Amino acid sequence: MGFVYYNINPDGLREEDCVCRAITLACKLTLGLEYEDIQDKLYYTSQLLECEELCVCCYKFLLDKVFEFPRIDCGGSTVGEFAEKNPKGIFIVRMSGHLSIIVDGDIHDIWNCSDRVITHCWQVE
Repeated sequence: MGFVYYNINPDGLREEDCVCRAITLACKLTLGLEYEDIQDKLYYTSQLLECEELCVCCYKFLLDKVFEFPRIDCGGSTVGEFAEKNPKGIFIVRMSGHLSIIVDGDIHDIWNCSDRVITHCWQVE
């Protein structure tokens, strides 16, 4: 398990776009989608649901209903524990107030969130 500094924001900004950042890497690796594609999907989802683009209901709808990534049980593990137990695969993980991604056992983010407890997990297929 390791930490990989990852910021896909095309302008290099370190703004609070963890949602777009995590979903973009997952979709870039599996579907070939880019940052702007995910921004658009979040925007249209927010219009449909009448909510903020980065709110939990918006990105849960996108992950559950649009991309149909299955949710898996993480058993209350920390991000680091889950990454160690899952050395293969792509997982989007939600913690209180943050979304991140694990790719083949490595946490890809702008900060190391390995000690945070996972509340939701999607397996990207």
